[in-house]
Formats: sequence, structure tokens, C-alpha cells
Amino acid sequence: PIKYNARVVAVGLPCDLAVLELDEEFWKGKESLELCREIPHLDDNVTCIGFPVGGENISVTRGVVSRIDVNMDGLIRIQIDAAINPGNSGGPVLGEHGKVV
Repeated sequence: PIKYNARVVAVGLPCDLAVLELDEEFWKGKESLELCREIPHLDDNVTCIGFPVGGENISVTRGVVSRIDVNMDGLIRIQIDAAINPGNSGGPVLGEHGKVV
């Protein structure tokens, strides 16, 4: 894979999330993923995509939504049973219609 430089715009430690900014050139010829407007339901199918540590190829795993909860910070937590390989935690989880959940 080709490596690109990115700038950290924001970090959300309680939700393990970071927003990155890349040069416009990175986005040329690429399509973005669409965000789902609704949270998934229990037992909905999900697909996890990423580049795990030690690999050069994309990794795809599948599972279901096994729990939906709200933590003490008021953040919604959605637990899935799909395998998340080390280094894959930054990849998207897609719902049944291919949108990011």
C-alpha cells in the first residue's frame, strides 16, 4: 500500500476516534463511504474492513450486532461479534446496505 501523510484534526479519546485531514490529491479518483443515518438493530449483519498489522492486503470479517448500550459518558456503544484483527480498529464497520454504522 502507498503511505500518505495526514494531519490530526480532532481526537475523541472516550470513543476511540480521530478525525484526519489529507491533501486533496489523496481523494482524486476515490469514492467516499456513506454514513448510515440510523443505528443498527440487534442481530443485524455487519462487515468489518481494514488493513491489519503485518499484512499488505485488505482484511474483511463479518458478524452481527450483539449488543447496543450507552456508556457513562452518554456515548452509544454497539458491540459486534465480527473478528477485529490487531491494527484493524480504524477500519469501517458496514451495515447490510454498505453504509458505515
